Amino acid sequence: MKKVILASFLVFASFIVHAQDQKWSIEANYPLVANSNLQNDFNGVLDLGIKYRFANVGPVILGGGFNAAYLKNFDSFTYGGPGFQDQEFDYKAKQFILQPKVFAELPIPGLSALRPQIGIGYSFSIVDIYYDNGDQFFVDNTNTEGGLNLNVGLSYDISKRFFVQAQYDYLNIKYKGESEINGQTSNYNFKEKTGFIKAGVGFRF
Repeated sequence: MKKVILASFLVFASFIVHAQDQKWSIEANYPLVANSNLQNDFNGVLDLGIKYRFANVGPVILGGGFNAAYLKNFDSFTYGGPGFQDQEFDYKAKQFILQPKVFAELPIPGLSALRPQIGIGYSFSIVDIYYDNGDQFFVDNTNTEGGLNLNVGLSYDISKRFFVQAQYDYLNIKYKGESEINGQTSNYNFKEKTGFIKAGVGFRF
C-alpha cells in the first residue's frame, strides 16, 4: 500500500513539474470582515480556494472556482455582584462560507506578473450560534442561507508557479426563517451585506 501511495505521489508530482498550461491553481487566504450593515463580529480564520481556467477569449482568461472560508467568534466570563448569584456567560459562533463562482483574468501587457481578476457567484453562509447568559436567555441555532457574491482581485507572480494575491468579496445574503430563543420560536427576515478582504498565497499547476 505504501508503494502505491508513493507511486501515486510521484506521478502527481511529475505531472505538476511538466505541466505547461497551468490551468489549475490553489490558494490559502486570511479573510477579514471589512464592512457589514449588521455589524458582523466574526473573526477570520482561513479561506481555501481552487480555480480552473477553461477558456481564452482574446486576451481574457475565463475560469471557474470554489472557495471555502471559516470564521468564528467566542466569549465566556462570569458576572454578578453583591447580593446576586454569579452567572456564567457563554457565547460561541461559527460561520462557514462556500463560494462557487466564475471569473475572468486579464493579464496586463508588459506586466505579465500582475493579473487583475473579476468574478461573480453565489455564496452559501452556514451560521452556528450558541448563546447562554446564565440567566433567562438561551439561543442554540444553525441556519444556512445564500446570496449574490461579487469579487475583484489582483495577483502577483513571484515565480512561475507561486503567487501572492489580494481580493475583495461583496456578499448580499438574505436570511429568512425561524429561530428558537428560550424555547420560543420567532421569525426573522433580513439581508446582510458584507465585504471581505482576503490576502494570501497560491500555487499554479
